[in-house]
Amino acid sequence: MDSDDIFIGLKRRDEAALSVLFDTYYEKLYLFAEKYIYDSDKAHDIVQDVFLKIWENAERLELTSSIQHYLFASVRNGCLNYLKSLQIEDRNNRKYAEAYIESQNVDMVDDEELLARVRQVLDELPEKCREVCLLRFVEGYKYAEIAARLDMNENTVKAQLHRGMERLKQAFATYDYVLVLCALGRIFMDR
Repeated sequence: MDSDDIFIGLKRRDEAALSVLFDTYYEKLYLFAEKYIYDSDKAHDIVQDVFLKIWENAERLELTSSIQHYLFASVRNGCLNYLKSLQIEDRNNRKYAEAYIESQNVDMVDDEELLARVRQVLDELPEKCREVCLLRFVEGYKYAEIAARLDMNENTVKAQLHRGMERLKQAFATYDYVLVLCALGRIFMDR
């Protein structure tokens, strides 16, 4: 069953379509949620709630993108709501970006135009700035580790990272910032 068949089946409330959707995406969504909120039980709850809501609202379900994108966005929103309920604030979306890239679901970023633009902006960054951004957000290094690896002061690492992220934010003001960070992960994996 391809994604169009699954979508049509869901709208008809076909349990087989829901089963295929569940079997295809549950584990990936769970891993994504678990790495996002670092709570296994709550991650299961969030993913199950997403599937339950899809089933309950199947007839009214409208997609503006792929089913995969819809599922990951729904789980992300569930995780954000959970974190907000814990009054956790992450001003830079760093936790989400790191968890998303770490979850290896960067294949969700399939917009070649976005990837090409991210590559171009990265190529325009000074070499050290680009290296710092990739080491932090793609490879998950801590500031001290980056400083040691690149033989820099830790404050210099922070400044370079800030410059790089500000440049990306400016270049992609109309995009979801986290999607841009995920594109960084895909670019790095493609190398």
